[in-house]
Amino acid sequence: MSEKWDKLAHMRPILVLMAPGFEEIEFSAPVDILRRLGVCVETAGVKGLAVEGAHGLVMQAERLLAGVKPEDYDGVVLPGGAASWLLRDTPEVLELVRAMHAEGKLVAAICAAPIALEAAGVLAGRHITCYPAEAVTSDIKTAASISDAPAVTDGNIVTGRGPGAALEFGFALGAYLGKDVATLRGEMCCG
Repeated sequence: MSEKWDKLAHMRPILVLMAPGFEEIEFSAPVDILRRLGVCVETAGVKGLAVEGAHGLVMQAERLLAGVKPEDYDGVVLPGGAASWLLRDTPEVLELVRAMHAEGKLVAAICAAPIALEAAGVLAGRHITCYPAEAVTSDIKTAASISDAPAVTDGNIVTGRGPGAALEFGFALGAYLGKDVATLRGEMCCG
């Protein structure tokens, strides 16, 4: 068995955070894609287990962020939306992002959530994408460049542009994790 496949066979879960006001599609599409690809995903509520999204959907997290140990996970994903500013302003989120990044693990954010990556200090010199609003781009000062691509992977950092790019972001996460996303992409009819 190759080293890459051996690593995938022993992968720890990917943690997806849920904060009040998160964009539901930016949460559900990547989680769905990763699980279809056989990636173990756990969800964690930043402020509680029942989390209301930006459009009134209440979803149940599997655990609370409090007590999460970075060594138990191989990556973290931050859905965006109005929740992005809460993620940015939550010290436990920033500590988790820094710890994951320091270990070279997956650190991912979509829409406005890259502002939390910026606050954690992990975007210096990176090529990223994010929601194209001044309120977001003005907060991201250390990225080498901000692209209008649906999803961008730069090293261990994967970013997505916004709700319309949620599927592409999910596929980029799967590809980063070494999964063959071509078949699933065809089945989900996006190219």
